[in-house]
Amino acid sequence: MASVHALAVAGQDEAFIRRMLKQANMNVLRLALYQQTRDPELAAMEVVTEGRDGSPFLFTRVRREHYDRIQEKALAYLLNAPRAAPPPTRAEAAVMMEMFLGKTLSVEHLEFGWEDLSFEGFARRACWEKKPAAEILGQYHVTIVGAGFSGLLAGIQLDLLGIPYRIIERQAGIGGTWYLNDYPEARVDITSFIYQFKFEKDYPWKSHYATQAELQDYLAHIVDKYRLRDRIHLSTALQDARWDAEKAKWTLRVRHPDGRVETTDSDFVISASGLFSTPRLPDIPGIETFGGKMFHTTAWDHGYDYAGKRVAVIGTGSTGAQLVRGVAETAGSLTIYQRTPNWVNPTPGYRNPVSTELRWLLDNMPGYAAWYSYHHFTSQLQVEDLQMLDPEWRASGGLINEKNDRLREDLQAYVRSKVGDDDELYAKLIPDYAPLSRRLVVDNDWYDTLLRDNVTLQTNGIARFTETGIIANDGTLEDYDLVVLSAGFDVERYLWPVEYIGREGVTLKDLWEKDGARAHLTMTLPGFPNFAIMYGPNAGIVTGSFHSWIEVLSRYICGLITHTIEGDARSFEVRHEAYQSYNDRMDVALKAMLLEEEGGGGGYYINSFGRPGVSLPWTLEQWYALIRTPDFDEFRFE
Repeated sequence: MASVHALAVAGQDEAFIRRMLKQANMNVLRLALYQQTRDPELAAMEVVTEGRDGSPFLFTRVRREHYDRIQEKALAYLLNAPRAAPPPTRAEAAVMMEMFLGKTLSVEHLEFGWEDLSFEGFARRACWEKKPAAEILGQYHVTIVGAGFSGLLAGIQLDLLGIPYRIIERQAGIGGTWYLNDYPEARVDITSFIYQFKFEKDYPWKSHYATQAELQDYLAHIVDKYRLRDRIHLSTALQDARWDAEKAKWTLRVRHPDGRVETTDSDFVISASGLFSTPRLPDIPGIETFGGKMFHTTAWDHGYDYAGKRVAVIGTGSTGAQLVRGVAETAGSLTIYQRTPNWVNPTPGYRNPVSTELRWLLDNMPGYAAWYSYHHFTSQLQVEDLQMLDPEWRASGGLINEKNDRLREDLQAYVRSKVGDDDELYAKLIPDYAPLSRRLVVDNDWYDTLLRDNVTLQTNGIARFTETGIIANDGTLEDYDLVVLSAGFDVERYLWPVEYIGREGVTLKDLWEKDGARAHLTMTLPGFPNFAIMYGPNAGIVTGSFHSWIEVLSRYICGLITHTIEGDARSFEVRHEAYQSYNDRMDVALKAMLLEEEGGGGGYYINSFGRPGVSLPWTLEQWYALIRTPDFDEFRFE
């Protein structure tokens, strides 16, 4: 009988398969093939780690002299293979990860990598020590606030545990920020192959960087596959939540789509409202007097035709820089108001579809998808070094550290290569802060757009609006038909607009009045029992996929819930001393990074108190060790 994979390539001639293999990442192909064959010749092939054209980023690849041999072996396998080999064990996968990178890896990396590879399904699934009977579990209820990636994942975890729950979402659709942001050109700035759940890696992405529409398709796929749709209540808003100590439950006031307000109880509440949920509106004099069309990027009016019209875009962060390409191609004229220049990272193929060759390899070479995702994950790890201050380097005349300074030089050279001899424009585009002080912007033809005849970059600042347009600080008046507000999000307003009132009437404002939002390990708060946050204050880890981390966070949170139920307790609450100790250590560690010293580049990485409120200082290994499982001694269970 023909094998599964022999059938997959049946009808394809040898020349076709060779063409597919020639386009493979050879180290990824080597590991996928080794996983199937355990061929010692593949294991013995040497890898090298090297930079490209003076870049501070290093890339690991198998030596080129092995390319032909790998392709020949892969061809033979695909033409004659038996059925796909069983997935590797944890120990075998550890050997393969070290083989892939050509070095010894930490225990934490190997464990995190094993979970990311997810050869045996949902590796970060929360589990019971001893699962209670269904009738006992039926007495509990969890409310999840938000139906973005984090909220959906929390629902999947609870479903697998058998704990009743519901997801309430104030918007009319699923996806959180990816429902809210449907402006032209909206897409991720991280490759789709790590911007995905690690237990759901076989999704047939069409783009290397998924568009907003494609992400909506992926989210719908997740909702339907894991049967979440009936658990999600759209256009339903949690107005407030108050802890009832006598009941040991949260009393919730929930507004339904028809305006009816329901008061109900829930044993546990998980907030998954996310970081980018509250649009920021610019405070500009006279803005309310403007008589033309105006909207925020999160409320894009797709019914408004701006073809041939005079358009202004205010803001040049990740959103503004991403959308102006499409706007400029349609508008008659476009003026871009820039307050702070950004470091813009060249990203070749940013809008490219997944090639026929890559799709064929992902679909037909067993193990290729897992190792391709692992390749992208490990490439991202080197960003950790770029944000750390190096005292010795700086003492010798350097600015931040060797890699960061080299990145600055590379990005400056990239700007010059785009704008040529236009020194005035070049000066407007070079930031006065170090790269990664604020989020790097992916180049969606940003510089090319600025060079269009119908585009003007205004950097003098805005004095005020008039009824017909905008007056800049230099007195220049420009009239517009449309003004697009691309001012980003108010990331300090965690959990907004819900008011949470904890034990003894304490509010979040009370807890956070000193220097802004904080949490224990980004998730739990003293005085707020049975409450947890998915991707809360300072949850922005330097490296690792967002989806990987929310898988770990959801396991941790569900671990607190299951431990409470198994221990016949009614509540969990983080001890104040644990909360304070963690935040003290985090503050010290943040001092070793460039964020405070560089003022976050004037962006949202620094809160209004002058403290980093978004980012974490830990390496992947350090952070994973902290949140892999809860330390129950840091909590009170009552």
